[in-house]
Amino acid sequence: MWAPDLPEDEGHVREHSALAVARRFVPMVAGEMKRVAAGAALLVVALAADLASPQILRYLVDDAIPSSAASSGREGGTGGRNSPPGARVAPGEAEGAKPPQGGAEARMAESTISIEPAPWGIATAAGLFLGLFILGRAAALLQVNVLARAGLGVVTALKERTFAHILNLSMDYFEKNPPGRLLARVESDCERLLALFSEVGAAIAGTVLLLAGTVVLLLATDARIAAGVFAILVPIALTNIFFVRYLRRFYSASRKESARLSAFLAEYVQAVPILQVYGIEDLARSRLAERNKSRLQAELAGIFREYPYWGALQATEVAIVAALLWFGSRAIFGAALSLGTLVLFVEYVRRLFLPLVNFSEQLHFVQRALASADRVLAVLDTPTRTPEAPGALDDVPADWRELAFEDVTFSYRDAERAAVDRVSFRVRRGETVALVGVSGGGKTTLASLLLRFHDPTLGRIALDGADIRRFKKRAWRREIGLVLQDVQLFPGTVAENLRVFAEQAPDGIAVEAIERALEVVGAREIVGRLSGGVSTELAEGGANLSLGERQVLSLARAVVRDPAILVLDEATSSVDPATEGRLQRSLEKTLAGRTAIVIAHRLATVRRADRIVVLHAGKVAEEGNHEELWAKGGIYRNLVELQLLGGGPIAAREPRAP
Repeated sequence: MWAPDLPEDEGHVREHSALAVARRFVPMVAGEMKRVAAGAALLVVALAADLASPQILRYLVDDAIPSSAASSGREGGTGGRNSPPGARVAPGEAEGAKPPQGGAEARMAESTISIEPAPWGIATAAGLFLGLFILGRAAALLQVNVLARAGLGVVTALKERTFAHILNLSMDYFEKNPPGRLLARVESDCERLLALFSEVGAAIAGTVLLLAGTVVLLLATDARIAAGVFAILVPIALTNIFFVRYLRRFYSASRKESARLSAFLAEYVQAVPILQVYGIEDLARSRLAERNKSRLQAELAGIFREYPYWGALQATEVAIVAALLWFGSRAIFGAALSLGTLVLFVEYVRRLFLPLVNFSEQLHFVQRALASADRVLAVLDTPTRTPEAPGALDDVPADWRELAFEDVTFSYRDAERAAVDRVSFRVRRGETVALVGVSGGGKTTLASLLLRFHDPTLGRIALDGADIRRFKKRAWRREIGLVLQDVQLFPGTVAENLRVFAEQAPDGIAVEAIERALEVVGAREIVGRLSGGVSTELAEGGANLSLGERQVLSLARAVVRDPAILVLDEATSSVDPATEGRLQRSLEKTLAGRTAIVIAHRLATVRRADRIVVLHAGKVAEEGNHEELWAKGGIYRNLVELQLLGGGPIAAREPRAP
């Protein structure tokens, strides 16, 4: 916890392309296809309304307004003199020529003005323009809402899948990945993907459709001007593609620093009492400042490259519009282009730049999302250390007779030596076998192998000659009750913790089984002191109970399912002598007729074991019962002599009731 530099999780985080990310996550969208389809339809409606608006503007400038002005001019007797700039002039009439005066000449001049009556008036066209605007905004609003719901559904499914996968990873994965880092994978990284599956994903799809529609309309309006505009925009679009890839590395580094910061906070918040007792709050703050500085530097490295580029895009847009206005005005005066067409081109050019600018603005979110996708996929691609064997059985035989460790060898990742090396011993059904030895001898490792938190590197654990890997892990673990030195209780009631949140029927734990377990371990007095009995709500980690009370409830939880095998790893090390005495008496009843493997440093329970296996440096050093090993005068006797009872060494005598 105190290491300033935590090892990177999942080993090497492979960078995936956007297409590869899409391929991996698209199957998760299947459950939201109705919303996705509705969002796509609304997106098309919004874009169609947006693309139609410039056409209405051109109609207003070139047709509706000139038609209205001409009608007004004729009614006022001004004829063509007041014809607006968009009026179509008859061939042969010079622009600005003085119209003939009076009588027949005036009537002839009026007949040469070719302004056709517009099918829609200004009010109708303006109303249509406003209606399209309202329709487009309403469709866009609904589309955001619908796709946000779809995105939440996809991300919720992704969180559940990621969490479920983490639950099936081996213990060595958790040794390399602290809780804060895993929290970042399930919560923070998945949340970043929400933007990719909702607003950002929709914006990218909208950008593609908007670009395609604008290109088609520009080419249909004036291919020559469109070609000039595309000659500038295509290089800009290609530059964007390369710039996206360039920025990816900076936001991947930023996400890594964010994960390190989350891991740091989770670890140090848990250690606040230790920080306060030893007065090292300033050290914690300085280390937090270092991580914040690293994260800030990684973040700024991307921002300082992204935003200047975004500003350059905006400046390029202004320059192209200015050039279009300059050359377009000259074309208007040369009668090669109408004013409405120029307005249309300006509007569409802005619509071409708008997706590019928006894409640059969204780049920050897209890169973060893709970097988070890499890290989530790294978790999902991490194989379990203990996979199920093909054809694994759902049930363990109820009439088995012997459990055997046969030349079991196991090494932790990056360890210099094997944790256990060619360990062999047998446990007959109904027998209590104690594993003793100094710390690091391999006792807990053997328990982990028995529970299939790991699988042996060499050798096997067999049940009546059959490798336990032939059974599914869930089926095998149903046969085992586990009590650890570090007790883990969950927020919820006492009853829920004892039944481990299983429902009552058909495979859950009945109330009678809970009561029987409390009776066996002598926990009725503890539960009776609680205000709500077994319905009392426990705080996180059982913080509203003493350490000894938590240990007793942990023992009750282990026996509530009436397992065939009990594994006790320092089960009484955290209780006071009086509680330990009660537990010893309870254990005698609990272990009767049940196979048990007891790991302990305290030898009160060990002396009552049918056999004792002494482990030293990962190997079996001695094996026998208490009297045999005491008489041998080896490692076991030395361990016993170190355990003072009543001020002196434990003698080789019959054990007394505590």
